Amino acid sequence: MTAVQVEKHYEQTFPNNKCLFTYEGIGTTSKQTIRVMVYLTAPGTGIHFVLSDLKEEKPVKIPALASHVVNTLRNVTIGQGSTRLCLVEHFLAAAAFCNALDIDVVVDGPELPLGDGSALIWLDLFSQAGYKPTLPEKRIELAEAIFITKGDRQLIALPAADFSMTYLMDWSHPCIGKRWCTWTAKQSPLEIASARTFGSQKEHDLLGIGEGAVSLTETGFSKSLHFEDEPVRHKLLDLLGDLVLTGVNPLAIQAQFISIKGGHEMDVDLSKQLMNKLKS
Repeated sequence: MTAVQVEKHYEQTFPNNKCLFTYEGIGTTSKQTIRVMVYLTAPGTGIHFVLSDLKEEKPVKIPALASHVVNTLRNVTIGQGSTRLCLVEHFLAAAAFCNALDIDVVVDGPELPLGDGSALIWLDLFSQAGYKPTLPEKRIELAEAIFITKGDRQLIALPAADFSMTYLMDWSHPCIGKRWCTWTAKQSPLEIASARTFGSQKEHDLLGIGEGAVSLTETGFSKSLHFEDEPVRHKLLDLLGDLVLTGVNPLAIQAQFISIKGGHEMDVDLSKQLMNKLKS
């Protein structure tokens, strides 16, 4: 199906689903205009991405769950069959901040627009649609601690009274080095939602990523940072988005998450284990 057919098919199939917002942006890797339409669905249905598939006569609907993650290199890609959608983590983090966990996301393209590399575009769009940042009323207990270790990297989830995340970063770069940052659900979402993704200048040049990205040069950054520790704050943003792949709002989980040099692969592994260890 073409993208236009997907949108028409969706609205005909679910005529009562309210469209919260529509957004168009340029895909970072595809360089094409990506149209995103977010629809409100029934309570308890969760987040689904609705995508076109030229081999199918109807849209492919993929749940935002760790079991549907097919790639974690540089970003999180979900898929089903031959259909793929990458760069979902920042959108999912914004959905968690705004407690918008029952939505269908119709996407016209192979990726979600990256914007400035943070979650601000999605946070603003949810807020304009009436879903301002708010903590979920439901609380979810973690039954027991979870430890994931890969070499010198570790990701830990510990039962706690409230949600919090800590990231420890160790990069051999003069502007980063060893850093750590903690964010709790009582803090403003903007403290991590506005933290932009970053990567080496060589990698960005290889991928054809333009001036919109924050690139890491041999001596510093290509742009002024929003925070002196913006890179480690972005790691927390990624972790939150990846935890949405449990199928629940991670901000409702009574746990302390500690990531030591972790990344998307370990985050997704943790989300898979969390699904079996959460208690309502």
